Amino acid sequence: MLEKENPAPLAGGNRAGTLQARYAVDIRETLRNQAARRLRRQRHVEQVHRLGARVLFELLDELGRHHGIEDDIGRRLERFASLDHDLLTALGGDRFPPAPLRLVGGGR
Repeated sequence: MLEKENPAPLAGGNRAGTLQARYAVDIRETLRNQAARRLRRQRHVEQVHRLGARVLFELLDELGRHHGIEDDIGRRLERFASLDHDLLTALGGDRFPPAPLRLVGGGR
């Protein structure tokens, strides 16, 4: 027997439940995308960091000029510069956590 691909909802059907499920999927997808963007940004920061202090300075200087926030960047930079390097290293705050691993092809 042939089934309709998108049958009309039955009277008294749970349309709200369907919308909630779709909303939950959208939220998960949004969170996944945000996490992926954040991870990409972390990897880009690592690459820029390897290029040295001059490149980091130029980036911050460009951001300050472009957005008119030179003073704000200066204050934040001063605060970060005053952090204790040895303490930060001891606590692991000088590096990103390892990239998450994903299982490909589900093992059952």
